[in-house]
Amino acid sequence: MKADKEKPYVIFMAELIYKNIAKIKNNNQDISNIDAIERFIGTPVYEEISSGKFHDIWFKELESN
Repeated sequence: MKADKEKPYVIFMAELIYKNIAKIKNNNQDISNIDAIERFIGTPVYEEISSGKFHDIWFKELESN
C-alpha cells in the first residue's frame, strides 16, 4: 500500500475505492454505477477500509519511515 507522498492520504484512499468500483463496472458493463458501488461493499478492500485495518497498516508504514 505505497501511497504517493506528494498527495494527501485521503486522495490515495479515494483513488483506491474508485479503481475498485471502476474495475467492477468494467467487468459488468450491464450494471449501473449504483450496483457497482453496492458490489464494492463487502469486498475485502471495503472490509479493510471500514474496519480500520487500512489505516492501521498505513500508520505502521509511517512509523517505520
